[in-house]
Amino acid sequence: MNAFKELEQKDFSFDLLSAKNPWLGQFKFLFLLINFRLKQKVDLVVCVNFNEKIVITPAARLLGLKVVWLENPELDCRGFNKFLLALYKLNYRLAKTVVFNNYSKLKLKNIGCAENKINLIPPGAKLMAYQENIFNKLAIAGRANFHRSYFTIGAITALNQKQKIETIFQAIKISLPVIPNIQLIIIGEGEERKNLAWLAKKMEIDNLIWLVGEQEQLKKWLGSFDVFLSLGENLSLDDYGAILEAMAAGLPVLAPRNMGLEDLIIENSTGLLIESDNSEMLSRQIIKLHQNKRLRLYLGKNGQERVSRLFTMEIMVEKLAQIFSLSLQA
Repeated sequence: MNAFKELEQKDFSFDLLSAKNPWLGQFKFLFLLINFRLKQKVDLVVCVNFNEKIVITPAARLLGLKVVWLENPELDCRGFNKFLLALYKLNYRLAKTVVFNNYSKLKLKNIGCAENKINLIPPGAKLMAYQENIFNKLAIAGRANFHRSYFTIGAITALNQKQKIETIFQAIKISLPVIPNIQLIIIGEGEERKNLAWLAKKMEIDNLIWLVGEQEQLKKWLGSFDVFLSLGENLSLDDYGAILEAMAAGLPVLAPRNMGLEDLIIENSTGLLIESDNSEMLSRQIIKLHQNKRLRLYLGKNGQERVSRLFTMEIMVEKLAQIFSLSLQA
């Protein structure tokens, strides 16, 4: 959404059209597309959700509209049955597709999607300058004392991946004898919040775990972390944005291997990649970063430079603008 807002500053104009069940509303979509095409002179349709791609794409092309698909990193082609896979591939030919990492590109190629229709652009973080005031200076002073008291692992995620977060809890407990001042702060909401609070209590680490809910001022929280931890198996663009913001804040990042993050995180240069579901390995890496401040600073500095060079919102918006413009010219 941030990217689309920025694109509106580049002579693009967007209308948001969505439905909970496009299969039931396909005739409604058809009439809306006709209205967009004839009255509002819309030229391009951008599809994000799977169902909308299947339902809207053929109707849009029938009306002479160009179509671009934005493919979320969460895409799981293995979950398609034969009918849906065939339908997906059929409609795929009618659109240009944008992916945000090489892993997504590989997944599409593996199911037989033509490579020449896949456009790879880097995800981008909107790096806002932090305005200084009296409150912020007091907060910074407080965080200095905070750092002397705790070694803080921070994460931003939806609390709906209990198994993955349980692995993190186990790693924190394993690390405790070596890092007695360790704590974990998780920013985010979800259906598992109460269950996770109960699990932390059951594991006798509830005094180390803070589930703080949604937070608006992420920069303040990132400033209090020593290490940023990426959670989950299927990472969304929101997860990518959180990782990029953490890197931009100069934090070393611990993240799962083979999830498409290799484009963002260079092993042992801007962060550390680990096997998912391995609490022993995760605890070893947490201990390693705790004991080696120089490594933390090295990874954080490199990550910060990498984001500012390759993964800004400006770069992402410019690439999207190019793809949209080329689609309209085709």
